[in-house]
Amino acid sequence: MNKLNVSSKMHLFIIVSALIVAVGLAVGLVCQFVAGGFFGSGAGYASYKSVTVKYSLPATYDEVSGICEEIFEENGVGYYTAVSAENSGGDQIEYRFTASTDGDALKAAAEGIDEQVGIAAGLLGSASYSENEGRFGGTDDMMYAGIALAAAVVFQFVYFAIRYKFTMAIAAFVADLHNLLIFLALLAITRVQISVSVVAVAVFAVLLTMVCCGMLFDKMRKNFKQDSYKSMPSFEQVDVSLGEAFKPVTFVNVVLASAFVLVLVLGLFAGAGIFGLFMPCAAGVLAVAACQYGCLFLTPAIYSRLKLRADKHAASKVSRYSGAKKAADTAE
Repeated sequence: MNKLNVSSKMHLFIIVSALIVAVGLAVGLVCQFVAGGFFGSGAGYASYKSVTVKYSLPATYDEVSGICEEIFEENGVGYYTAVSAENSGGDQIEYRFTASTDGDALKAAAEGIDEQVGIAAGLLGSASYSENEGRFGGTDDMMYAGIALAAAVVFQFVYFAIRYKFTMAIAAFVADLHNLLIFLALLAITRVQISVSVVAVAVFAVLLTMVCCGMLFDKMRKNFKQDSYKSMPSFEQVDVSLGEAFKPVTFVNVVLASAFVLVLVLGLFAGAGIFGLFMPCAAGVLAVAACQYGCLFLTPAIYSRLKLRADKHAASKVSRYSGAKKAADTAE
């Protein structure tokens, strides 16, 4: 049996997780106050301002974007994303700015770009400024997505308590909370905005945690049929089962992460917008990374201690029962 020495390093993993969450919280708070917000309802529902540039041949993307970058810099404004797309009249680039960006400066920038890429300039283009109000349905959608996330966590706990053991259900519940915290921290660090689709990815992370923990606990249940395994200490039992589950769990996570990357690449080649595919796919990769770390490192370390306490409690009950029976026999 292969054995990974993970169970004894719980404090190390707790420190690593705490550092990741602390960095994510710090980045999120900084972005919330000085970088246009992070913990909002996401690009699908947030208010923003935009400058849309439409152009056709002989203009090229590099040529038009270079002009736009220069004029934005001259007017002292900075966008947080640029969405390129094709339409029946040619190509377009939509530059999105936070709702707090100076509207007069953006109007001046749009007029300057219009002059530089317009028909008179020979590039057959135009630029326009607009303000986009957030959709009112965003809050309700986020609430329903949050309810779905909570339901997924509760379902996993009940399922593990019935299928495995109560200690395994507790370990899986801790894994859910831990992986979600790491997932949110990674979102903050990488500036992937929270939206309904990203919350849906969080539900996916819970389900993936369920699969990964199930693969580990299935190995343990199978190994308990062996006398040599039963005689091992609790920490060693967990490490041995983890060694057997490590490769299949990693394989599943690598396949899922590769699928997200493939969808993103194909979507970009097809001209899909950044908020159409990039944010959910990037969130999917981060969710897989959080599950890989949480399920294969921290969770086994946590469960080994829960199992050790359960085993000591069971041994104590057996000892008390044996002592009481021996005393009864002696009295007779």
